[in-house]
Amino acid sequence: MIKYIFWDLDGTIMESGGGVLSSVRYALDKMGVELPESEVRKFIGPSLFDSFTNTAHMSEEDAEKAIEYYRSLYESKGIFDAQVYEGIPETLDALKKAGYRQFVVTSKPQHMAQRVLDHFEIMPYMDGLVGPTEDDHSSDKAKLIRSAMESNGIEKSEAVMIGDRCFDINGANDVGIHSIGVLYGYGSKEELEKFGAELIVEKAVDIPEAVKNF
Repeated sequence: MIKYIFWDLDGTIMESGGGVLSSVRYALDKMGVELPESEVRKFIGPSLFDSFTNTAHMSEEDAEKAIEYYRSLYESKGIFDAQVYEGIPETLDALKKAGYRQFVVTSKPQHMAQRVLDHFEIMPYMDGLVGPTEDDHSSDKAKLIRSAMESNGIEKSEAVMIGDRCFDINGANDVGIHSIGVLYGYGSKEELEKFGAELIVEKAVDIPEAVKNF
């Protein structure tokens, strides 16, 4: 029986593409790198370091410089260029009232995620936030999920991860917890199915009913 819900942030709670992608484009331009828009959109989900090295094919040194350019714009202007997805406040409220404990588990550096959650008044629905430090370049969602579980004494059978990308589903599968993929974010049905999402929903308001299936 599910008692704990782990939420991805970008692409699941927040439609954050505006600020993230404009900051990515700025960093790429400063580094003299051109990418098609389809590749730029892949930056939402994994860590910046992974994206600049794997998607933009930069060296580790150049990726570090690109991250500095990204953060110079994102932290000053882009961080609040976002909006809460339709139906999320109602969904979070319903789940909280139903007795579920909810946590944000994100690859966004924790201090940035905290600013976003506070600004958009999402944190009151949450029992905690787990994210990496700025110098942690890993996109390993499983590590973050394990941290949330260990810190709160959560059993595998009691938790579900909700997210829009393969990183969320992979993390859930690696740890051995349940997973729900959402179609309103930046992933696709094909991606979520390929990586083994147990359930897939189209809208945020469908999530409370989906949780009851486990």
